[in-house]
Amino acid sequence: MNFVLFLVSIYSIALKLIIKLIKFFLLVSIIFFTSCVGTSYLKKDEKLLYKQKIKGNENISSDRLDNLFTQKANRRILLLPISPYVAFYEVGKRYYDEEEVEKEKQKTEEEITKRIQTAREADNLNKATRLERKLNKKNEKFSTKLEEGNLFMRWGEPLSIFDSAVAQNTTDQIQLFMESKGFFDAKVDYEVKYKGVNDNRAIITYQIEENKSYLIDTVFYDTGGDRVMMSVLVGARRNSLVKAGDNYDQSKLTEERERIENIMKDKGYYTFSRQFVEFNVYRDPDTTSMALEILINKPQDENNHKRYKLDRVNFTTDVNTQVGGSSRKLEPFNSINYFYYEQAYRKKVLDQRVFLRPGEYYSLENTLSTQRQLANLDMFRFVNIKFDTAGGDFVANIFTSPLEKYQLSNELGVNVNVTFGLPGPFYNVSLKNRNPFGGIEIMELSGRLGFEGVANLSDQTQVTTATEARANLSLTFPHFLFPLGTQLKSKFALLNPKTKTGIGFNFTDRPEYVRSNLNASYGYSWQNKKRWIFDLTITDVNLIESDLEEDFRDALEEQTVFGEQLSRSFLPSFVSSSSINISKNFNNYGQANSRASFIKFFAETGGNLLNVNVISRNINDDSLAYFQFLKASIDYRTYIPYGRESTFAYRFHIGAAKPYGDFSQDILPYEKYYFAGGSNSIRAWAPRRLGPGSYVETNDEGNFIYSFEQPGEIIFETSFEVRRNLINFLDGALFLDAGNVWSFSENGKPGSVFQFDRFYKEIAIGTGFGLRIDFSFLILRFDFAFKLYDPARDPGERWTISEWNLGTRQNYGPALNIGIGYPF
Repeated sequence: MNFVLFLVSIYSIALKLIIKLIKFFLLVSIIFFTSCVGTSYLKKDEKLLYKQKIKGNENISSDRLDNLFTQKANRRILLLPISPYVAFYEVGKRYYDEEEVEKEKQKTEEEITKRIQTAREADNLNKATRLERKLNKKNEKFSTKLEEGNLFMRWGEPLSIFDSAVAQNTTDQIQLFMESKGFFDAKVDYEVKYKGVNDNRAIITYQIEENKSYLIDTVFYDTGGDRVMMSVLVGARRNSLVKAGDNYDQSKLTEERERIENIMKDKGYYTFSRQFVEFNVYRDPDTTSMALEILINKPQDENNHKRYKLDRVNFTTDVNTQVGGSSRKLEPFNSINYFYYEQAYRKKVLDQRVFLRPGEYYSLENTLSTQRQLANLDMFRFVNIKFDTAGGDFVANIFTSPLEKYQLSNELGVNVNVTFGLPGPFYNVSLKNRNPFGGIEIMELSGRLGFEGVANLSDQTQVTTATEARANLSLTFPHFLFPLGTQLKSKFALLNPKTKTGIGFNFTDRPEYVRSNLNASYGYSWQNKKRWIFDLTITDVNLIESDLEEDFRDALEEQTVFGEQLSRSFLPSFVSSSSINISKNFNNYGQANSRASFIKFFAETGGNLLNVNVISRNINDDSLAYFQFLKASIDYRTYIPYGRESTFAYRFHIGAAKPYGDFSQDILPYEKYYFAGGSNSIRAWAPRRLGPGSYVETNDEGNFIYSFEQPGEIIFETSFEVRRNLINFLDGALFLDAGNVWSFSENGKPGSVFQFDRFYKEIAIGTGFGLRIDFSFLILRFDFAFKLYDPARDPGERWTISEWNLGTRQNYGPALNIGIGYPF
């Protein structure tokens, strides 16, 4: 009987829960679909701010003016009258009670505070500290909930109600902005049109009459008779942001004020600030021309601005370090006073990164360069530079605090950058030893162990386990290891020079083969004033050994149509090369909220020593495969934010690799080939399975199969992607990928050769959509891609949109790509 009553009670609870869930989803559905109208929440006499637009602006883009809207219209989906964000907000609002949140907050504070007090009375300070951290986190959550509402309210947005006062405020803001850009005679007004069933949607049009913009026809300086300051300003005039013939632009004046401040501080004017710079505008009442005076005001109670020369430079290398019973030692070196408890760094090397010297005028640029280059050494926790004018002397004090000598870092994660197969765990570990020999070197021992589910190379339908292990020992020096004079090395120090040496071992174990690679490298890196990064590898030597399983070896011999690339790549090989990487990150690409881009140039030449006759004639060892090749590529990426929380991103990648010489036998090392397809390439194709050209493997029935990776010697890839924030942590994307790989010779693969008269017909195109979940510390990406244009099909049948399916038919269902971070 009790058991029956128990079942009845469980059934009753479950039924109530189901009814509540049904009611909740009905409510969400009703609110969501009524939000399609967008006016169901309006009160009497209220109008929905449905749309705002700007007309009449010919010289200033609408995107810049849109940011001046005091009130924004609600976001909609695909320009339809659907606003799920309002729906989310209204759902959350129905379940939100501010008084209840306040009560819950107060109750939580009282409970945790009581527990903290009990822990302190019991002298359990660790527990009290943990409870205090817990209380702080709880209070932060409650504060967010009280300020921004519950989760649904934060996902959504309140309804935008038209307000004439707000519209007038926007009009005034546009008027001020136009005047700040030199359109002093501009006129701005707005009109409202009402549409909808009950005329309850307001569409605002801001009408601008620009008229002519005012030009600066004359720019002159007034330094109050200070000839030195006048010569400084005139000498730097060519870089001025305000010149005769330019349109008047108030933002340019602000930037010019900052530029003048930096110029003065670079020329010894330590106490100079932008507040001393004044702009006076003289307008011609009969024309749209104006004269601009740049006035340098004098400091209070002084006739001229003072120029400061450094009397002493002091460098304390071990701030926050204490040695009991002893005081710091003083040791002058190259006119700088070094202070330390124990000598840890070679002063000759450290001195190269200091650009401040007694007897020279104070320079802001040299100060920042010193701070930046000392920080680049990765030796110090912080680098501070302070100037002291007490006692009549001008003294530069450099303070640094050393980082821990040994730094252990590790990472445990899951490799999910696959299109098919299974993700697998990996573990990275790194031990860094700073300054092991006193010359400010960095020695690092790193390793990686990873497992991953992959498709069998000879049978794509089977998923197997691959094991990857890697160990590397590197030593980095903070200068060029090259016979250069001390003065020349100091000049090069502005480039953040590094000499990198390393030796490593890679091991891969798959069911088909075991492969090992012993690697050694030596090279330089530096960065110029324009922030171009150069990475020059003088030599990169690889000794590769492979052990093939018998079944896989037999499969390679049967795949004659594949050519010799794969089979030769598993021969014992000696691969040597030299390369250079040149890259630049414009406006902090990958992190900035404004337009940014990234470009990288890469060039590599392999087997250089084999071009020396003395060496090539003495190679008689047939047990090793040797290679000679040339390789180069360009990779360009950019993204452009637009509208509200939307971004347009674009990528372009082109490259070529060409074997040469008798040793190569017209074949590249396998790692030097290009591949297309996969989550960071053409996403509608499986990883490394696209191409080359119009070639594709087929089975006996003529169906396409993608059993083997498809290497190429020429690559072209481009991607376009529109990204948009959907709700809080969730972003959406629509993308279009295009590209392929080709070969210089056919190698038994019909249609694989690159030819100018047909390559554009062999560019594969894929499209799809994606979802990205932002966890703040990483972005998990899901991309669903369809083949739109397949060059492997016969001409005239390559557009495949009519064959799209959900996986019920081969090749033209969606390809799921899972990855970490954005594809580019």
